[in-house]
Amino acid sequence: MEKVTNSEELRQRLVQAAGEDVTAFGWGTMGMNNVFVGATPSALVMEFITIGMKTKELRRIPYEELEFIYAFSGDASTPKLLKLNLEARITEAMTGTLMLKTPTDRIMNITFRKMPRHEKNDRAPFRITEYISSVKPQKVMLPDLRNHRERQTLGGCMKNFVVIAGISSIVLLIVLGFGTGNWNMAFFGGIGTGAVLGAVFAPLVPVFRRMTSGRG
Repeated sequence: MEKVTNSEELRQRLVQAAGEDVTAFGWGTMGMNNVFVGATPSALVMEFITIGMKTKELRRIPYEELEFIYAFSGDASTPKLLKLNLEARITEAMTGTLMLKTPTDRIMNITFRKMPRHEKNDRAPFRITEYISSVKPQKVMLPDLRNHRERQTLGGCMKNFVVIAGISSIVLLIVLGFGTGNWNMAFFGGIGTGAVLGAVFAPLVPVFRRMTSGRG
């Protein structure tokens, strides 16, 4: 298929991929992957593409198979505590998220941002859910996400703590040891700092996994 440079070319590409008319559509990202998303009269079409715009995967999800689908303003996959600087706030204002789930998938978070020559691409999630609500209104809803989000067990959290603390401690020990020549100070400093980093980041592993994969 040809490259996409504007909204009309994106619509035509999705029509060709779906084999039926596409009413609402947009260019999003799911984690690190680019994905074209379109709503047809009967299904949600998702075309995952490479940097060169070649098709990696084409999915067609009939509306009957959706557990739910919902649209948000901003990036719903990133926690608010990671959006504290001005750049993040500006990006948030130009972003929309389409969240959906099927019985066989974890929650998918697809973000849409403003793009040149793609009219109101950040509003694509709302156009898509508006159309789906006219066909299958019962599918457009937001359930209690705590029942669908990935939960980290105590054992999993402790495992992440050990890995993060261990790697951090070894790196810091080597850096401080060679930097200061005082290996006793480097040992205690590395262990202490590694433990702090492990305690802070171990509980956030599912969050970072969701941000990088777009799932969960």
